[in-house]
Amino acid sequence: MSGRKMLVRILSLFLLVGVTGSLAYALSNVRKGYEPRQPIPFRHPRMAGAAVWQKDAKGEAVNVGGFEIPCLYCHTMPYKGRHSTVPSTAVCMNCHTTVGLGKEWVLKLKDYWDRGEPVPWVKVHDLPDFVYYDHSAHLNARNEKGEPKIPVTDAEGRPINACEACHGKVENDEIVRVRVDFNMQWCLDCHRKPEMKGSTDCVTCHR
Repeated sequence: MSGRKMLVRILSLFLLVGVTGSLAYALSNVRKGYEPRQPIPFRHPRMAGAAVWQKDAKGEAVNVGGFEIPCLYCHTMPYKGRHSTVPSTAVCMNCHTTVGLGKEWVLKLKDYWDRGEPVPWVKVHDLPDFVYYDHSAHLNARNEKGEPKIPVTDAEGRPINACEACHGKVENDEIVRVRVDFNMQWCLDCHRKPEMKGSTDCVTCHR
C-alpha cells in the first residue's frame, strides 16, 4: 500500500471517529437549551417573580415586578407523586375570571375554558419514555439527620426553591428552557455525590 493511500485511510478514520463522537455528544445533550414556544405566552417573571414596587405618575405604589405565586400553586404534585403536573385551565381561571380580562392572552385562555378544553402546554423538561423518574422520591429524600438532600438554602443560608436544582430559576425566564444537560450522565453525577448517596443500579431508572 502506497504512503498516500495509507495517509488517506488514516485521515478518513480520524474523520469518522470525530463525526461519530460529535454525533454522540450532540445526541446526549439534545435537551439542553430546548425552549419551545407555548400556546399562551405565560410570563413566569410576572407571575412567580419577586415584587418590585414603584410609584407611578400619581404617586401611587404600583407593582412592576412579579406576584410571587409559588410553584406549587400551579404545579401541584411534585411532593406527592411522580409528576409535577402542568396547571389545568381551571387553576388559571381561579384568578383570571376577574383579573386581566382585557388582555389578549387571557382572552385566549378563556376561549379554552369556554370550550372545555385543556391548554395544550408544551412540556419542556421531558424525559424519554424508557426513563422512570419520581418527583416525590427526590424532593422528599432525607439524609441521616433528616435534612432534605436537595438543597433548600444557598451558600449564604438564604432559602431557595428545591426545584432550582434541576430547573434553574424559572421565575426569571420569559421563556422556560432546559438549563442543564438533562441526560443520563448528569443524573448519575448527582446520584454519585457523597451527600446524595443515590442508587446507580440500572433498574432504579430503567424499569
